[in-house]
Amino acid sequence: MIEIVIEKNDADQRFDRFLRKYFENAPLSVIQKNIRKKNFKINNKRAKADTFVRENDKIKMYISDENYNNWITKTDFKPSDFKLDIVYEDDNIILMDKESGLLTHSANKNDYGNNLVDFMLSYLYKTKQVNKADKTFNPAVVNRLDRNTAGIVIGAKNSLALRSLNEAIRNDKIEKYYLTIVKGEVKESFTIDTSIEKNENRNKIKSSKNGSRVITHFKPLESNGQYSLLECKLVTGKTHQIRFSLAKNNTPIIGDRKYGDKKTNKILNDKLGIDNQILLAYKIIFNDIKNLEYLKSQSFESKKKNELIRLKDKVFKL
Repeated sequence: MIEIVIEKNDADQRFDRFLRKYFENAPLSVIQKNIRKKNFKINNKRAKADTFVRENDKIKMYISDENYNNWITKTDFKPSDFKLDIVYEDDNIILMDKESGLLTHSANKNDYGNNLVDFMLSYLYKTKQVNKADKTFNPAVVNRLDRNTAGIVIGAKNSLALRSLNEAIRNDKIEKYYLTIVKGEVKESFTIDTSIEKNENRNKIKSSKNGSRVITHFKPLESNGQYSLLECKLVTGKTHQIRFSLAKNNTPIIGDRKYGDKKTNKILNDKLGIDNQILLAYKIIFNDIKNLEYLKSQSFESKKKNELIRLKDKVFKL
């Protein structure tokens, strides 16, 4: 016999619904059969499917330890169980290190369950960090990276944090830095300030006098004359902003199939297997954000920074 006590978060629901959550790995038919066979008692009274459980109720389960362990919902989850690489998290936010090749959001039904947001939701729900029964709010991310851009994505665990982070981004209170390797020698810092619009047919960005203004600061960190390692600081945040701006500057990102140099990309693909843009959202710095003041001046870096630096060393030796 196994005995448990109903906690506050599990109270005030039908017993059969509680069991379906508690025994996530048990088929519904198995749960119903054990209720019918009177294998559960609530406060020493027979438990029925429609009995409501209350906080501090004592549940006795007349089942084997083996069945209990096989049926019970797993609670000792690790981020890696959900394909999440977490840089930082607290009660309000979660910072995730996205892999290159992974979508931030689902683009169509085939992507459901295989994107960063779904991984995050599964992790937060199963570790009981948010209430799945809350119909008015879902955890969400506040910045989005292209499929083949890696690095830090910011998630909000509650509605107050989400509103605060979205407002902070609008008011430039979250500094976002990227690292990239480009073709060409860059000796001095520069800024690209231009206007763009999206070419929907080609899913690319083009210059447009009537388009959205984009501003990006670029700082050279290292160069071998043929290639350069740059730090990029976003002032605005538009789709393909860095990639388009660097192509416009005649210093395209290596591996970029939309805006890059085809000849260079082929050489790097043949010699180093580079087949996508080398771009990493590697650092964020929080300024003074309402309701999240404790994050002020805190800086977080992607764990993938060292991978990019090692790749840079290989590229520079070519």
